[in-house]
Amino acid sequence: MTDNGAFHQSWYAVALASELGPGGLVGKDFLGTRIVLWRDGAGRVRVQSAYCPHLGADLAAGALVDGRLRCAYHHWSYDAAGVCVDIPTGDKIPPAARLFTYPSVEAWGLIWAFNGPTPLFEVPGIPGIDEASLAYEAHVRGVRPRQPWIAVSNGVDFQHLRALHGLSAAMAPAELEVSEYALEYRTESPMHVHHGRITGPNTFAQRLRVPGGDDQYMLFTGTPISAEASIGYYVFGVPATAKGISDRLAALHAFIQKLAAEDAVVLDTIRFRKGTLVASDRHLARFLRFVETFPAAAPPAA
Repeated sequence: MTDNGAFHQSWYAVALASELGPGGLVGKDFLGTRIVLWRDGAGRVRVQSAYCPHLGADLAAGALVDGRLRCAYHHWSYDAAGVCVDIPTGDKIPPAARLFTYPSVEAWGLIWAFNGPTPLFEVPGIPGIDEASLAYEAHVRGVRPRQPWIAVSNGVDFQHLRALHGLSAAMAPAELEVSEYALEYRTESPMHVHHGRITGPNTFAQRLRVPGGDDQYMLFTGTPISAEASIGYYVFGVPATAKGISDRLAALHAFIQKLAAEDAVVLDTIRFRKGTLVASDRHLARFLRFVETFPAAAPPAA
């Protein structure tokens, strides 16, 4: 969240895809307001403002009836575009009786919503692989009392990889490739590959090959649920053609959980501020400038 109460205009993971079955409704806190998730008749995900324009009832407490989202309070019904199409009393439907429908995508085992009427960029991906080529798992990390960009800054904080996590072989890239909505880097030697990408201010993904190992893929993303807190999700995987996929996924998950536990000691208690930076912080400083200038707006459903 920015100082003026707006949130970055980015793609945010709002649920695991597995949470939302056919005919189900899921309500989530999101960007200081609330959303409702459901699937239309073709199975496509809809992410809409959750409060009924009539009197503000939470539509996640309603039901899907005849392919429409029906409010539990007075049974006003809304279609997939968010337009009220029926009031049981027969009253004329007010023009303002409509829900904001967020742009949404289902990818990497997650449901994503964009903060704005039109996405500024594509949903985040993982460097070096497409979703169909990856055997992966998606999980919820949990709630943290910070905005997500603070945790994402770890993706370019190469000092902390060595100091906090003991990854002595971690190498800082010579340069970051910076575009309007992403930062990317790659380090490579005969023994390793590390290809990292930050998309928006809230998602870090990487391809990693360590000495004696095979390619591993990870994505970490955070979603503000309010001005004070965010919820995290993570995805990890190995090539779908790999041998021993179950064992490799289990080992990769254990590695990620170890890193997360070490990070939590800091990130759950930090009072982040940009203090006295040194030359080794140059990539971190560039990311902080990226965050400061990233587009932001109040959520349309607020």
